[in-house]
Parts: sequence; C-alpha cells; structure tokens
Amino acid sequence: MPEGMSLQFACHLALKKGGNLGLVLIGGSCFVNLLRGLCRPSMGCLHFDFILPLESGISHERTQPVMSEFSNSVSNALFRSLIEAPALMLDLPEGAAFATDTLALPEGGSTLDLEQKLGHLCEDALGMMLESSPRYEVLGRGIQIRKEAGHTLGELDFLVRDLTPGRLIHLELAVKFYLAVETENGFLLPGPDSRDDYFRKLGKMRSHQLILVRKFRDLLPEKFRDEGIVVEQLVHGCIFNHVNASKPVDAGFLNPNGRRGKWLHVGECAKYFGDDMQLEIVPKPLWPVPLELLDGMELEKWDPDEKLDRCVMVRSAAWNLPYFIAPNGYPKQARRSP
Repeated sequence: MPEGMSLQFACHLALKKGGNLGLVLIGGSCFVNLLRGLCRPSMGCLHFDFILPLESGISHERTQPVMSEFSNSVSNALFRSLIEAPALMLDLPEGAAFATDTLALPEGGSTLDLEQKLGHLCEDALGMMLESSPRYEVLGRGIQIRKEAGHTLGELDFLVRDLTPGRLIHLELAVKFYLAVETENGFLLPGPDSRDDYFRKLGKMRSHQLILVRKFRDLLPEKFRDEGIVVEQLVHGCIFNHVNASKPVDAGFLNPNGRRGKWLHVGECAKYFGDDMQLEIVPKPLWPVPLELLDGMELEKWDPDEKLDRCVMVRSAAWNLPYFIAPNGYPKQARRSP
C-alpha cells in the first residue's frame, strides 16, 4: 500500500436477502461513494458513521477523516505547495508578490484542520509556515479595521515582521482557480463557482484589500500606526484553459509561469478522454497542490455517470495536468475582461 494511504480501509457488511450475502468494500482516501444503491427495503437499515468532509465538487455524501496519517499527507502537500508552486499573480502596483521561498516547513507531525473552507485552510497553513520560519515574527492575523463598533472596513490577513531587513509587512493571501472561457470579445475568467471572477478579484485587491493600511492607518492598532508598512500579496492557485482553446489565456498581472490546467464540460469527456477514461477526483483541500506532490496518493475514481452540479477537479493517469470538469451549463454567470 502506498505511503500515506492508511486511510484506505475495508468495510465488511453482512446483508441478508434470502440468505447470507457478504460484501467487502474497499475505500480510498476520498471515500465518498458510500454503498450508493446497496440499501433496499428488503435489506433493512444500514448505518454508516464514517463520513469524510473533503469536498470533491460532486453533490454526494461526504465522509469524516478516520486516520491521522491521511491528514498528515494532505497537510504536508499543502505546506509544500505554498513553497514550490509558483504564484498565480505577479507584482501589483499596490503590493509586490510575496517571496514564498522564504517560508519554512513546519516540524514533522504538524497537521491542519481539514474541516474548514479552503481559504481558511490555506491561511492556517501559511500562518504555521510563517511561525516556523526564523525569518518572520507573526504579529497578528485577521486584524479587523473598524471605524466604530460594529462597522468593519476591512481585515488584514497577516501582519508580520521580516526580521532580516527589520521591515513590517501586511501580507494578503488568496487561493483562487479560474477557468478561461474564450469568446469573440476576449476571455472570461470565472471561478468554479461562476459568481467568482478573476477581474473582479483583481479589482477588489487593488482598490480595497491592498490599500487598507494606507487608507486607514489611523485605525490600525496604535503600536503600528507610526511604523512604515510594506504591502505584499500571495495569490495561490491555478488557471485552466479549455481543452479546445485556440490560445492560452493572457490577462493583466497573471503569472505566465504560474500553474496551468485544462477544463471541459462533462458532455465533452467521452470524446476527449475516450471510453476507457481513468480519472481520479482531487478533493478540495488538495486543489492548490501540484500533481507531482500527490504521487503515490490514492484518490477516489470519478464516475462519469455521476450527476454533476458543480465543477470537480480530477487528475488523469495519461496526462500530468489537473482538469476541471464542469456541468454542461457552465458558466451561468461570468464577467468579461475589461
């Protein structure tokens, strides 16, 4: 069994239907298809209490982690991805790209809480890495800028001191994935949830998130108000070009050397991958992780007959690329590039 696959387990069920029927079901690290279709009235009631909250993007049952080694494997992959994966976004006028090679891996055994949203998960990962680095001192996380009680103007993801030059940094983190949709008038860049959008996020960062310190210095914690603060940003994620795109997407401030994948509609899968497609679901906590960091990690097989109501990330045995498979109606909402 591959290293880190101790989540793989056997579930033995004895079902009686006119005699004894013994079933052995083997589940992988994203064990979410829990005996679907096996429960029939004549079999009585089956109860399951291992449900893993690793959202794959498919609307079906999810399961809870049952062994710590799987959490360790996911946590280590996320930590490494923050150092090894190139940033999605280049320097902005309002904030330079953070140098991730200055981070340090936490000591062995450090695990993350996987039962939270992806953005919060990556914030925790970055926080642990900053705290593990001898170069940085974390002075605050999630510092809210309030004008008055109950009126929050914004929030600083991290306030850290870079001990090497002795400077104070406001560091903003975002974890984003965008699917390039080619049109006659240019590219759209919606997220897996098409209400999200690269151009909208870029505008929000430049007009609000990265200028909070400059705009509301008098509302910062008092001990930092008179000190120079450098603003930096880290946008972690991947851009996905359509499998039939005539050219790769190019948009302002996108890192040309950033991670790239491909996407397609579920109705295009049979033609593109072939009838013997072998695809595995990448659970949401692992979306930011380059596939080479997942070598040896067993994932749940994607069922092409599964009803798809949202985008799901998969990996293919034939191509070392992440793919997003989108519902046929995607994107329902998207914003054009300016």
